Amino acid sequence: EGVRLIEEAVNARLHFEVIAYTDRLHSTERGQKLYNQLLNLSCRGALVTEAIMSAMSDVSTPQGVAAIAHLPYASLDDAISKPFPLVVIAHQLQDPGNIGTIIRTAEAVGADSLIATLGTVNPFNLKALRAAMGASFRLPIILNIKTQQLIEFCQKSGLQIITASTKGTKEYTSFNWKLPTALILGSEADGIDIFIQKLAKENVSIPMAKSVESLNVATASAILLYEAARQRQFQFS
Repeated sequence: EGVRLIEEAVNARLHFEVIAYTDRLHSTERGQKLYNQLLNLSCRGALVTEAIMSAMSDVSTPQGVAAIAHLPYASLDDAISKPFPLVVIAHQLQDPGNIGTIIRTAEAVGADSLIATLGTVNPFNLKALRAAMGASFRLPIILNIKTQQLIEFCQKSGLQIITASTKGTKEYTSFNWKLPTALILGSEADGIDIFIQKLAKENVSIPMAKSVESLNVATASAILLYEAARQRQFQFS
């Protein structure tokens, strides 16, 4: 829903089933440009009233366009695309805004994919999609992976498992992020499965003032992922 998200979905070549729009879409140059793009899609379209759009929307001021599209499908076979991969794993995260922000950051630093374990909030719910700002349509996202599946995948793929917590034994800047890596991010409330913790090569920490108990998981992920990108000399374009 919304001009920006549907622009991103069109550019990512998602397959649309139906698009609903109101006259509001024609009120801006950007909206009119999107409308012209939508005319080229082979899907159903419907001009609806503002009242109907408001009933469909979960925001107070709809932008005049909403759609149903097929989600980009990815499996564990799609999780690695480079010789020295960096895979981000969302382990039972519950806040859609956080996971959306993590997806956006993961794409920004050149991560290969994001894996969401069973029990993690759906990365494709509307709040998560808005926070990801279109990254969800480009970065491979693998859903509902069980803990045992995840561990087997990491071991088979030669990924070092890295966790992060306030009790980490090594500062994140001292860790070697150049190797094939799976960064596992757990919920602030429940942390990471004890079984995964035991298999982790390292539990890293981020220095903080003594008055601060912890960082938001999306904030922590950005710090860690940008350090990984720095060490890997990722070429930002």
